[in-house]
Amino acid sequence: MTGTDSRDVRDFRDVRVLLGMDRPAAKVLVALFCLSFTIAALANLEGVHRVWPTVLAAALVTAGAAVIVAVPGDPLPTIHTLALTALGPISCALVLWQLPVPGWTLDSAWQIRAVTVVLVYMSVRGRAVYAFAGAALMIVTSGAWGGATGQGWGTGLRLASINLVPVLMSVFFAFSIRQVGFAVFRLRERESERATDEAMTQAVLHERDTQLSRLDRLARPILQASADGHEFTARAREDCAVLESRLRDTLRAPVFASDETVCTAADSARRRGARVILLDDGGLADASTETVARIRAGLVDELDSCEDGTLTARALPAGRDVLATIVSEHGTRVRRVEYDRSGRVNVTVLSDDDSAEPATIAGRG
Repeated sequence: MTGTDSRDVRDFRDVRVLLGMDRPAAKVLVALFCLSFTIAALANLEGVHRVWPTVLAAALVTAGAAVIVAVPGDPLPTIHTLALTALGPISCALVLWQLPVPGWTLDSAWQIRAVTVVLVYMSVRGRAVYAFAGAALMIVTSGAWGGATGQGWGTGLRLASINLVPVLMSVFFAFSIRQVGFAVFRLRERESERATDEAMTQAVLHERDTQLSRLDRLARPILQASADGHEFTARAREDCAVLESRLRDTLRAPVFASDETVCTAADSARRRGARVILLDDGGLADASTETVARIRAGLVDELDSCEDGTLTARALPAGRDVLATIVSEHGTRVRRVEYDRSGRVNVTVLSDDDSAEPATIAGRG
């Protein structure tokens, strides 16, 4: 598929691809972002009551940033969305209640800015409502901290509310970029469909040209001789009959007739007086190249040993355990060869002769 960089077609509907969030450079930026707020957190531990809540908050925000770039799907899956929505109030509760009052600074509340970045990108990933809810919960948590520590709700609300603006801006940005993204997705899908159609058309034209060239090579001399009023000999009439059978094989059994060795062996068997019938019901379409080659080789062996009677080779319909059968009828003697999916070749010989008993031979092909 052209222009996909080996990505699965489902990625066409993932905004991460449009924004380059699935690329190694994005992962490097996320790592630098996480490193920056972790350093800020560790640099502002003076006076805090306990250190482990701050470390835990940094770990949670790091996990949240990783989810934004690593989890596929558009919009972001619900379970991850709910976790990121709760990231703001949880990280605020972990960090703010450990700060010294008075004595804390804006740098001490590093988690608010870090979580805001995560919420902005969550909005871009199609979860704007949840991003806004996460920012609101973070503001409420900050206000509750201000009230609980005697600083007043206003102090806590002002601390976190300024970061609501980037989230609101991300909502409008996400609306615009996602509309453009959907248009890009549709163009990509149409381009993919067009490329597929062109490839299919080219394959059909190539096959048609191949068949026309083959027909021209085989049938033109006979048709030209007939048009010129040439009187056909018995050998020429035999050649015409063999050619007619070969052309019929190309229509009824392309899986066999596409191999020149099989065609040559079938022509020779027909010239020796055998009746050869080749049928293709599509069962070998999804078989491996080795399996098809093995069955063709077995058919050639059967054709080379066929002097008279009737030989019928058939590729069975898809979904059956047996892929192909070759049945040779010589008077009262019938020999049946079956090729199954497991790679085994089962040979059954039956005869109406009273002294003969049915025999079944099984072996690896």
